[in-house]
Amino acid sequence: MPYVLTFHFDPDFEQRRLRPKNRDDGSVDQFDLGYVQNVAAGQSLAEWTPLPPGDDAASAAGAIVSENTTFPHGEGCRVDPDNPLRLLAGVNGHVAFIDGRITVRETLAIGCDIDFHTGNIVAVGDVLIGGDIRPGFMVMGRNVTVKGSVVSARIRAMGNITCHSGIQGGNRTTLRAGKSLRAKFCENAVLHAGDNILIDASSMHCRLFAGEKLAVKGRLVGGEAYCGEAVYVGEQLGGGGQSQTRLLLGYDPERIHKDQHLKAGMRQTLLDIETYRLEMGRSEDAAKEFGPALEQSRQRLETFKRQLKKLWDNPAAMRRFSSCRVIVPGRIGANVEISIGEATLAVPEDTRDAVVRYHAGEIIVEHPALRK
Repeated sequence: MPYVLTFHFDPDFEQRRLRPKNRDDGSVDQFDLGYVQNVAAGQSLAEWTPLPPGDDAASAAGAIVSENTTFPHGEGCRVDPDNPLRLLAGVNGHVAFIDGRITVRETLAIGCDIDFHTGNIVAVGDVLIGGDIRPGFMVMGRNVTVKGSVVSARIRAMGNITCHSGIQGGNRTTLRAGKSLRAKFCENAVLHAGDNILIDASSMHCRLFAGEKLAVKGRLVGGEAYCGEAVYVGEQLGGGGQSQTRLLLGYDPERIHKDQHLKAGMRQTLLDIETYRLEMGRSEDAAKEFGPALEQSRQRLETFKRQLKKLWDNPAAMRRFSSCRVIVPGRIGANVEISIGEATLAVPEDTRDAVVRYHAGEIIVEHPALRK
């Protein structure tokens, strides 16, 4: 009996020209070109369907028709043990039909820049970028490696992020790794890592959130660093002119980030409440017009307060302060403030070869930084 191979993905996808996606409002999203076809392990890729007798339309249309139901597949696929006529994805990755074979690869390798030719990249497997990630674009994947530079772009990974040529950007440059993050250097960026952050050269005016440890081999100058356990700076901490360098250890950094977000929302809501009060005092009609908005703002403020209380009620929000360390074998420059728990210290300028730690409710400085 002849069978026809039915695909559950677009087998001609690799040959199609990428086009921007249409939004619901009729506009076009130039950043979304649908670069990849993602599949999850166990997802149906193709199946053999019996061809009705005398039906030659499938053959005429160029479909694959055969009496042999062996699937033309390569890596990353498996035959359904419950249905030998169905082919499943064996791994999380991207599917393609190349040279007559169905394959699912865990790593998406892109040899060019991420720009308007590729659009944003959203992959369920690993992503390897051979070029730069250009301004305004985003890459998401399991583990993300970038050979080029990250310039005013965003990266999100469930696992690790590795940037071989560094990170440059403004307020929109945000990298978030579920595990660890490593970069050659970083400037004016926001970096999050569930575990560790490692900067091979220098960090300049960044906001760093490391769940466990932060290590900067060169200079850490300006900005803020929030770390659960330890900070290591090899050459110089602070000293960037008038800019301040602030370190906070002993708390869950992601809670600190959420705390900042909630407090920013509260400040804006308080401004809204004051504005509505002033408007309502102008006339009776204004009181009726702005009354509902004032009540909504008051309710929003109470919601922020409840969320903030819930955020810090969990004992896991704080770590063991006594185990926190800031280790600087080199030099500590001007305008450096270190906080561990509730204790804060403005470190004297030109302190050298030092370790800063928490003891009996205070922060103390000891020498040398590393003991043999």
